Parts: sequence; C-alpha cells; structure tokens
Amino acid sequence: MEPELRARLREARELDRAGQYGRAALAYKMVLRADPGCLEAKVDLAGLLMMLGRFEEAVELCRSALDAAPGLPSALQNLIGALLGLERYEEADALCRNMLRADPACAPAHLGLGMSLACRDRHLEAEAAFLRAQALDPADVRIRNALLTSRLKRRAWPEAWESWMAIADRDIPGPAGTFEKGVVNLTYGRFEEGWDQYECREGSGPAFPQPPWDGAPFPGRTLLLHWEQGLGDTLMAIRYAALARACGGRVAALVQASLLPVLRGCAGVDQWLVPGEPLPEFHCHLPLMSLPRIFWTGLAGIPAPVPYLRAPEGPGPELPATGNLRVGLVWAGNTAHKLDFMRSLPPTELAPLAALPGVDWYSLQLGYEGGDPWPGLATLGPHLTDFGATARILEQLDLLISVDTAVVHLAGALGRPAWLLLPLWPDWRWLLEGESSPWYPTLRLFRQLEHNRWSGVVGQVAAALAELLQTRRGTC
Repeated sequence: MEPELRARLREARELDRAGQYGRAALAYKMVLRADPGCLEAKVDLAGLLMMLGRFEEAVELCRSALDAAPGLPSALQNLIGALLGLERYEEADALCRNMLRADPACAPAHLGLGMSLACRDRHLEAEAAFLRAQALDPADVRIRNALLTSRLKRRAWPEAWESWMAIADRDIPGPAGTFEKGVVNLTYGRFEEGWDQYECREGSGPAFPQPPWDGAPFPGRTLLLHWEQGLGDTLMAIRYAALARACGGRVAALVQASLLPVLRGCAGVDQWLVPGEPLPEFHCHLPLMSLPRIFWTGLAGIPAPVPYLRAPEGPGPELPATGNLRVGLVWAGNTAHKLDFMRSLPPTELAPLAALPGVDWYSLQLGYEGGDPWPGLATLGPHLTDFGATARILEQLDLLISVDTAVVHLAGALGRPAWLLLPLWPDWRWLLEGESSPWYPTLRLFRQLEHNRWSGVVGQVAAALAELLQTRRGTC
C-alpha cells in the first residue's frame, strides 16, 4: 500500500477509535475509492457499520473481502457478527460449521457459533462452544465476555462469578480491575471483601490535601463528607452521617444542590454545603460511599433505621382523596447512565397495570419524551422541582412503583412503600436474588427472570397490586 494511502487508513482508524463514526466511515470510503481492493479498509468499515446497525452493508463488504481473500479471519468474524445482527442465525451457523470442518481448531468459528446459539437462548450449548474457543485462544477477551454474558442470562450465578472474576483479573489492568472485583463481590453480597476493593473506584481518591478519615475518633476536629457519585448513592450513604458524628467532632457534608432540601432533616450533620460554596476549615475528609467500609458493613449489619430522612415543609400539590390507592410510577432512568438501556422499560409494557380498578395513578417521570404508558395518567413531573418537593409527593402516595432511579432511594430513606422493577443483573446494591433489600426495609424487589423481558415482571407487579387492593378492600 502506498504511504499516502496507509496514512489515510491510519487516520480513519484513529477517528473510529475516537468515536467520530461519521468521519471515520467517510475516511474509510475515501481509502476504498483510491484503492477498491483494500481489504483492511473493507473489514474495518464493515466493523464500524455493524456498530451503527447497518448490517446489510457490512455483509456486502465482508463478502467482497472474502471473494478476494477466502478464509480471511477478520472478514469472517465480521460477517458472522453482521449475520447475527440481521438475525440470520441459520446462515451464521452454517458459516461457522463450514469453518470448523475446514479447521476444527478455529477459535473464532467456535466463538461465532456460540454467539449464534446464545442469541436464541440456547445458553448451555453456547457455553460449550465458548469453552472450546477459550481453550484454543485463552487470550481472547471477547470469548470471556461472551461466556460471562451467557452465564448471567441463564442466572448461573456461581459460574458467572468465576467468569466475571477472570475478566477482572486478566482484562482490566490496575486499580480498575480491583474495583471491578469489588463490584462483583458486592453484587454477590460478599461485602467483607467487596468494600476494600470498591475503594479503587475512580473519583474516590484524595480530592483534598487533608488526609482521608480512617474511622478513628476525631474530638475537637471537623470531618468533611462529600458526594462523588450519583444522587441515589448520596441518599443511600447519608444514613452513616450520625455514626460518623458519634465519633467525635463536627461533621460537614458537601452534597448535590437538588438533594439539600430533603437532606437537611438527616441527623449527624452540623453544616450542609453545595458545590460552589466556600468550604469550612476541616481536618479530614471522606467520600460518602466510603462510609460503608469505614463501619465494616455486612449484609446483616447495614444501619437501616428508616426513616432517616423526612419531607420538608413547602408548597406543592395536594393529591385528592378519592378513596382509591394512590400509586406513583417511574418507568425510565437517566439516559446518561451507561446501563440505562437495561433498567428502563418501554412505557407500553406497563399498560396491563392501567386495567386494575381502584387505583389513582400518578407519573413521577422526568426527562422522558417517549410518551406515557396510557392516556390520562396524571403527571406530577412539573411539580418535582427538587428532592424536597418529590419527598412531599411521596408522603402522600400509598405506593411508588419504579425502575432503578434516585426516587427509589428517596422513598426508601423516607420509609415509604416502594416496589422496584429490576433487570436480570441489577446494580450491585440490589444483589442477585430476593424480594427484600437490606438497605431499605420498605422496598420490595421484582426481578426479571429473562434478560430484557419485562412482561413477566409487570405481570408479577400486577398480581401483587391486585392482591394489595383485595386486602385493602377487605379491611375497609
């Protein structure tokens, strides 16, 4: 390849890695315009198009590359991926099996066959293929990821733990790998190992010149507790403030501004601060989510004296007393969250709940533009100006039904009844099994049993709500 063309291909790859996909695609096409036979550009562009969901174009490019170079591994791998994206599973199977007849030790073919089987929920067969691929190519991280995903999807928790830990050990270097192990252990309820490893998370390191608090008494001194993660994390961890305050001197807490109205009622904090305000003199500090480690929190030892927050006084709507059950509803989380695609659900999935008589439904949904679950759902979003206003609404509701968002933490901290809808493998704090939460006694968990399928969860919620309504009618 000419040096100028090689430089263009290198530029296209750099744009691709940087996430500038439109410019990268154009750059690959410019290389192919200058050299229509450039196999590297065809294969790389096919991979980019697959990521953009343009599978038909990717198939054409891969077949073109294979016509020129039969058996080219990278083209075969991308072709398998594109066929799976188009749900042409039989073609993908046939391609992989043909590759294996030619070379039984072809790890990419075993991987592709396993992925094709996994797409049809044939996970035990898929895992056998992944294990064969792994034996042939132990260095390929894609195989370990595919094996973990398959084990999680069939809820094979012990085997998934083994795979997850292998990925953290082999494929995630340095502190990030230790943090990943912490997430794994916390997800499995192994808090004793998990908290120390969780300290390696990004953003938990020294943010101030003062030393981090080690849990020792600090009479006559000031401890600064500060937020570092999401709103829900702050709401969950602030319960430890009173325990920290009992260790000696003053406690100041730096928290997100939208939380301040409701957090002011939490015991154990002498001074509340929000970003942008000058900090007081302090002698040691600690991120809020490091408090569970400081107090050696185990599954049986989570301090949960709810309510530890209360709704502040203030203006807001007064919900009408109709005699019906008043239920709040949240079906989508923050789209900026990297796993929001797993925890949010299409509003149409919730339609069966609308048929239940004796319920006044209220939407507490914010920032969602995809429409409501059903017409006529009363919308309270404009009244939710901060978490104090949200708390005043929750105090009037009989029940909150929500996906994993900060409002669930708020309801739990207020001691309000809440039902949480969870994906198959949820955030670590909800663990992998069980209907109850050790963090919030008033919370009830409804879990997916099949990956990305919400109908079963909604069916469980509808049945539980019908039972609650029947009980309520019987006591009236």
